[in-house]
Amino acid sequence: MMKTKRIILIYVCLLIVPAVVIGGWALKLLSHEKDRLKAQAVTALTRQAQNLAETLELTVADVEEALSRSLLDVDSTQLEDTLKRWQDENPLVRNVFVWRDNRLVYPVEGLGSTPEERRFASRYEALFSGRMDFGFGQDVSRDEWAVSEAAAKTSDNSPARQAVSARKDLVNLARIEDKGKAEAVPELPGAGTKPVFVPKSGWIPWFAENRLFILGYARKLPKGPVYGLELELMTLLSRMITQVPAVREPGAAFGLVAGDGELVHQAGGFPIDVKKQPDISVPLSGLLPHYRVNVYFSDRGVAGDEGYITLSVLLVLLFSLSMVLGGILLIRDIRRNMKDAMEKTSFVSSVSHELKTPLTSIRMYAELLAEGRVKEKEKVGRYLSVIVTESQRLTRLVNNVLDFGRLEQGKKTYHPMMFDLVAFIRTLFEAHNIRLAQAGLVLDLRIPEGPFTVRTDRDALEQVVLNLLDNAVKYASEGKYLGFFLEASIEGGVDLIMADRGPGIPVAHRELIFEKFHRVDNSLTADKAGSGLGLSIARRILRDLGGDLVYEPGKDGGSRFTARIGT
Repeated sequence: MMKTKRIILIYVCLLIVPAVVIGGWALKLLSHEKDRLKAQAVTALTRQAQNLAETLELTVADVEEALSRSLLDVDSTQLEDTLKRWQDENPLVRNVFVWRDNRLVYPVEGLGSTPEERRFASRYEALFSGRMDFGFGQDVSRDEWAVSEAAAKTSDNSPARQAVSARKDLVNLARIEDKGKAEAVPELPGAGTKPVFVPKSGWIPWFAENRLFILGYARKLPKGPVYGLELELMTLLSRMITQVPAVREPGAAFGLVAGDGELVHQAGGFPIDVKKQPDISVPLSGLLPHYRVNVYFSDRGVAGDEGYITLSVLLVLLFSLSMVLGGILLIRDIRRNMKDAMEKTSFVSSVSHELKTPLTSIRMYAELLAEGRVKEKEKVGRYLSVIVTESQRLTRLVNNVLDFGRLEQGKKTYHPMMFDLVAFIRTLFEAHNIRLAQAGLVLDLRIPEGPFTVRTDRDALEQVVLNLLDNAVKYASEGKYLGFFLEASIEGGVDLIMADRGPGIPVAHRELIFEKFHRVDNSLTADKAGSGLGLSIARRILRDLGGDLVYEPGKDGGSRFTARIGT
């Protein structure tokens, strides 16, 4: 015994020690892999945020470029009418203006303007009063003023910004050629030279009331008016939001945040708290100053961080549990095979006993009659009745055994036919009246008077009813009552209900009674012969025929079996 325990201990050590060493090393490697994947995920998200910022910047640049071209293409003779029409029809235009001789020509001052126009004039009062210059004194293209202002506010030289700036330079070069096609302008006086005025335009990011506004302006003639428009920023942002891609990383969310900290738009698998410090922040260019693309990580972390330690532990546990479960399944399979073997042995023993009992009775009464020992007609009739009853019992037992084999192999065949269910039931119970009376059961038969036609296998249904009747005779005779009812099923078929007032079936066995070889193990069944196949075969037959067999406790005690037959 001591040697066996030592060998077992050695085997356990040989299994556990390498598993612990390998598991610890695996955890360490997975920890390094977690850090690497987290850094990789952060880098990828940063690049994605930069790409998103660049996409938004290019979108704003394209919008401003298109609007600038439209401003420079406006007919000077229809300037105010065209601008008013834009304001009414174009969702990108919030307000328009015309500024001439250092004063605002449109919108008009005073009560002749709307409240929105008065707020607009007040917002840009520094420009319209002449205290600030529109920037025409500098020989620059229409966007360089805004870009230079943005460069003064930030020194970020990210690749996204450099790409946007390079694109703006190319656009400005192309625009100079287009602007040369503008309407003719008078030459400016000069000392020996004849300079030519080039129409100019530009955009000004403007902060007022803690909000960002964007003002576009243009001048086509050297002494002509300055005119332009104010962008409807919410419309612009709503168009830009459609370009925000879906977030593939489940542990991250993107947010477009305005200068005042307001969350304009978000994309991701969880709500963003703008009060939380972003994990990654990429500013937009001077076209939308103080706007940023922020990336927030969830509390569980990004991929490469989320659940890696848990996953590592689970992998080690999975390895151990697989061995334990394998052993458990092996033991369970062995126990199941042993149980099946014991049940089959018990089944053979029970069937042998059940076969022996009716055969003994048949042989004994047949020998008495054959030898002529019984002279009284009453006894002869009773003995013959016993022989017939035991023969029927023997037939049912043999049929159950044969049907069990066919059902297990899937070879049982059925022969549905049309027949009168009422006549079938009456004939069946008339044949077993003597048997019921001998068992002390009073039959309460409640079936309709007229015919009730069904289509099913008559022989199979007879076997089901007889199996239920056998159980009632064996286990419920002390209740002295057996009810059999025929009712229409709520599911569209017919219910054959057999109820008794016997001891009933314990709760733990109410579903197990339909399993093969199962018998309720108590004093009621200990002295009763049986194979444990009757209810199992009955349910299987009914289900094959489109019905079912269910059990429920009786209202007055006992058992209530319902055989449901599809019509």
